[in-house]
Amino acid sequence: MEACQRCHEVEEDRRTLWMACFYEMDELKLPFTHEVLQTHIQDNGRKFYTLRVCKDCRADWMNAIQSWFNEGKRDFPSCGSGIYVRRNGANIEITDEEWFALNPGIEPVRFKSDD
Repeated sequence: MEACQRCHEVEEDRRTLWMACFYEMDELKLPFTHEVLQTHIQDNGRKFYTLRVCKDCRADWMNAIQSWFNEGKRDFPSCGSGIYVRRNGANIEITDEEWFALNPGIEPVRFKSDD
């Protein structure tokens, strides 16, 4: 029997979650399968990411998307370090401590603010 890719449950039937957001989702380190749909309804030849999950895990995914949408955009105030990294496609300023925890012994490039 096919196991849920999230909770590994095998008793229930599976649902396929399809994602396409024009971002390399492999960076998330999730067990996505890649699918390319070639129909007039979907974007021809575009890569979609799929997960095979049980109904309960699909419901958790739907709740997470609903929460994300309803929370609105988060504001990341400047910490003043001038150190920026890409996280899931967004530029985020991180502290010196965060940088050196991720990159021991490597000096960061800093960007000065216009203030």
